[in-house]
Parts: sequence; C-alpha cells; structure tokens
Amino acid sequence: MQMPSDVSVPPSLTRAPLRGPLPRPHAMSRPYNVAWLTSSGHADFDTIIAPSIPVIEAACAHMARGTLVTTTQGAVAVEDLVPGMDILTSEYGPLPLQWVGSYDMTPQEVHASDRSKLFRVTSDTFGLSKPASDLLLGPRSHLLTRHAACKKLFGVDLAFAPVRAFVDGVQVVEITPISTVSLFNIAFDRQATITANGVELECFHPGPFAETLLDDELLYSLLRLFPHVRSLDGFGPQLIQRLTAFEVTALRAGG
Repeated sequence: MQMPSDVSVPPSLTRAPLRGPLPRPHAMSRPYNVAWLTSSGHADFDTIIAPSIPVIEAACAHMARGTLVTTTQGAVAVEDLVPGMDILTSEYGPLPLQWVGSYDMTPQEVHASDRSKLFRVTSDTFGLSKPASDLLLGPRSHLLTRHAACKKLFGVDLAFAPVRAFVDGVQVVEITPISTVSLFNIAFDRQATITANGVELECFHPGPFAETLLDDELLYSLLRLFPHVRSLDGFGPQLIQRLTAFEVTALRAGG
C-alpha cells in the first residue's frame, strides 16, 4: 500500500537506523555488606547497593556462613572475621585481613541462573580432614591444587582450580538452596591462599585483565565494594594462575 502524497513523514521514520552497541539492560541491584581496614588501622563498615550481576556477586560469593577460616587465634567463622585480624595464609604466613564482603542469596533468586548454584564439598573429599567438615562454596570459588603437569603450564606445580570441576555427584555436589544463604569473601593486599575447613582456597583477586575486560560502568560498580583501594592494582599481581574446568578434568585424567 502506498503512502498518501499529502501525508508528511517524520524525519525520524525515514532516517537510517543507528549502528553501534545496544544499550545494556538495567540490572537489578542488591545490598552488599562490606568491611575494610582503613589507612588509620581500624575497621569500617558499610552497605553498598550495587548491580546483581555475576562480576559483582563473584567478589562476595565464595564461602557460606559458618565456614571456619584459620587465623592466628585458631579457627574463626567467616561471619566473625573483622579487618585487621591476622589470617594464616599458605604463602606468607599471617597477613592482616583487609576486606570482608558478603550478601544474602534468597530463595526467590535460586532458580534464576547458575549464579545461584552452590557446591557442597563433603568431609574428607581431598584427604583426611580436607575438609574437616562439609564445605559450602559459591559458584566461582577456586581451590588450590597441586599437580606436576601444572609446571608445564605455569612453571610451578600448583594452580587454582574451580570447584565445579570436581563435581562427581557424591563427594562434591551441586545444590540449589531452598532457604536464604549468606555468602562471604575476604581479601588482602595481595593474592593469597587461606585454609577454610581444612581446604586451601583462593581469596578475592580480580585477576590480571579485569580492568581491561570491564567497561567503566562495571569497573566503577566493582570498586565501590572496596573503599580501601583506588584501583584493582591494590590487590597486587596474580602470582598463582587459574585453571579452567576443562584443564582440571584433563589433568585428573592424566592428560
């Protein structure tokens, strides 16, 4: 059907469509509880409203409430850790805790995506008392693994492996929580390995390419969770590399 000649067409309808990236959909937000060590040496606390997206959630979604972290004062539940406490690390011995972050995963969101899947590592999975009791971890948690083949890849015989790579349906099980679960993570001024329930875990570290991969908006949202640093360089270099789930499977199969 032809347009009548006496009807004017608005310029906006005849203009060629604009090219370029589509605008990012508005992300839902959630509260994140953070505590950090100030320059004066005391702990400060705040609740930050930030996007509920994987790159932000992963900063806090590591260990579930009740996980016992080894400190110089013995095992302390992760929810009771306060910046300034000395945490025992595998590489450096005692290090002062710089940051604690957490958020609550609610039943309403557990079916939304794989971000809401948790992993239960049952006692003695990796040897006697490793873990000493069941360990509940977030979807992007990494465990320290030692394997001779890592030396060919990274020059050292250890690396961090994603917990999902160890799922066997018996000792390491993917679960969907049916009630609210509080998830926590901690950070230092460098990449470090802690012991939680007897298992060596990686603490928060952004990785070497985070600032390159994130756009300005996401980087700003992430850094708001860390008032004690000006940039992601504040977490030091990544000295221990991370394996993919595929690489872990190949190593365990003798590949």
